[in-house]
Amino acid sequence: MRRYLRIVLLFARLEAQFELAYRTNFVFDLLQQVVITATSLGAVLILFSYTETMNGWTLPAMIVVVGVFYIVQGIGDLVFLPSAQQLIEQVRLGTLDFVLLKPLDAQFFVSLRRIKFTAIVEIALGVGIVAVGFAKLGTLDLLAGLLFLITLACGVVLVYVLLLVLGTLAFWFVRVENLLVVYEAFTDAARFPIDIYPFWLRFAMSSVVPVGIAVTVPAQAVSGRLDGLGVAAILAATVGAVAFGRWFWKTGLRSYTGASA
Repeated sequence: MRRYLRIVLLFARLEAQFELAYRTNFVFDLLQQVVITATSLGAVLILFSYTETMNGWTLPAMIVVVGVFYIVQGIGDLVFLPSAQQLIEQVRLGTLDFVLLKPLDAQFFVSLRRIKFTAIVEIALGVGIVAVGFAKLGTLDLLAGLLFLITLACGVVLVYVLLLVLGTLAFWFVRVENLLVVYEAFTDAARFPIDIYPFWLRFAMSSVVPVGIAVTVPAQAVSGRLDGLGVAAILAATVGAVAFGRWFWKTGLRSYTGASA
């Protein structure tokens, strides 16, 4: 475990050096993220200036949804998405060989190799927005808080597995960058609760691209909209997704022919 932690810290140091080499772009990206987040939250506030509820969601609960959205998206943007993009590029160029020759788990390496530090601001803003939502919701009991953390962790894992699977598809189709664009489109839609969307989109955001439940379910946990069955469902889905992701990754590796092909 310590060995893998040291490797992650090494990745972080290398990526920090790279991003700080372009300080102007780094600062611009930070400011851009602040503006985008403020605009998203402002849109929700404007919407609720005309109504008290939205399909049963109150303003405090919706604020929590927005905050969770930026936490989940931020964690994805921090490591999982850039790492998936690099995996696709490595498979296309045949440079994944260098990863497979290293004495460590290849899935671990490709999952955490790239780190985009500007996404930390996105996560921090999300945490702040969630805190505001909690304050407006009033008293938050220990069970609700625990369920929030558990379901949030499950949501992050689901997003990780999804991006791992999308990256692994490159072993068969090589150029799958457009699938990441589709992922980002569905992620944008997840900034609102999935139950406000039509059935086909709810289904897609709950199963095919599960970013919807990754964001909505944690907010349901603290707004009294999540029952025991829902908790069991997301736990089971997470365990199943992790097992599937590992199997899919290993299957993809067996199809990889490397630079010599």
